[in-house]
Amino acid sequence: METFKTYVGMLDKVRVIKSSPLLIRFTLKAASSSLNCIVADKDLANKIMLLPNGIYNVAVKGHLNKRKQLVVASLSILNPDRYSQQLRL
Repeated sequence: METFKTYVGMLDKVRVIKSSPLLIRFTLKAASSSLNCIVADKDLANKIMLLPNGIYNVAVKGHLNKRKQLVVASLSILNPDRYSQQLRL
């Protein structure tokens, strides 16, 4: 059983790793460190790709894989604005 942990930081450097099936990555920048995150959920990945870099503080929940990347299960924006609310994130 995988244990899910929650991490908080700034969403940055969103990139597409693979288009079929969709796989994206982003960096979660905390005050003292950065964490590489990957998203395989198509709906969540499509919404994250629409967000600009370096604007949103987010809380992500997921588990670490063998490469010490966070496999994201859910994401919530801590400083929502009208745009992010329209995306329903």
